Amino acid sequence: MDTLPLLTQVSGIMALLSLLWLSIRAFRKHAVWGFLVLLLSPIGASIFGIQHWANEKKPFLTYISTFTLSLTLAIYLFSSWGGWELIQAYNRVQQGMKTQSLSREDATAYIHTSLNFSERSGLNPEDQQQYKAMHRHLAQLDEAEQAKALQEAAAAAAAEAKAREELSRATISKKVQQGQEHYRLEYKPIPIDEARNYVGSTVKVIRKGVQEKEYRLTGATANKLQFAQRNSAGTYSFSYNTRDIEKIRVLTRQPD
Repeated sequence: MDTLPLLTQVSGIMALLSLLWLSIRAFRKHAVWGFLVLLLSPIGASIFGIQHWANEKKPFLTYISTFTLSLTLAIYLFSSWGGWELIQAYNRVQQGMKTQSLSREDATAYIHTSLNFSERSGLNPEDQQQYKAMHRHLAQLDEAEQAKALQEAAAAAAAEAKAREELSRATISKKVQQGQEHYRLEYKPIPIDEARNYVGSTVKVIRKGVQEKEYRLTGATANKLQFAQRNSAGTYSFSYNTRDIEKIRVLTRQPD
């Protein structure tokens, strides 16, 4: 066992013993004082110690010192084990489950943080094995998703090349009257919060850990963007959280 956790346990035991010592002396004064110190400490102990400082300062200072030491060591251990990060990851997972927008990144971060906390603290070995199994399962899913993303990217690139070829055959090669403006198609980056102004346009989206893909933007809310995409089975719709989108570009006509 590490020295710091052992010291924390010893200081906690000393704090408990000093509380019992102070409680016994409080019961000798009056039963109300005894229950106040025993059940409502450290607030009750502080009130009793201040009121009877002349006679009870030694047990009172012993209790306050050991209690403060054990509390400080416990908070330090909790922080060094990653306890605050675990709480934040847990809150994100709970929020995502409530809003039905839980992302794979948040779930993976929670499992990874829980696994680190269990390994550092040495608590709940059964939970630690479960976290490891879930982490391996998510890693396998990530590999499968990456392979699928590469296939989708290749298909999107082929479709884009075909669309450009058809466009060049249909319009670009035609002669226009003198003075008439010429245009070229170009993807221009836009702020994600302005995507609502381009509903109905063709866009390219880059998400965290996913290659750029081409979709049709069909809707936009404060936290989500709706898209549509064609495949061999037809057209299907879906949405992404704006926080998961790193970059978005819209297809526009630009003058030559």
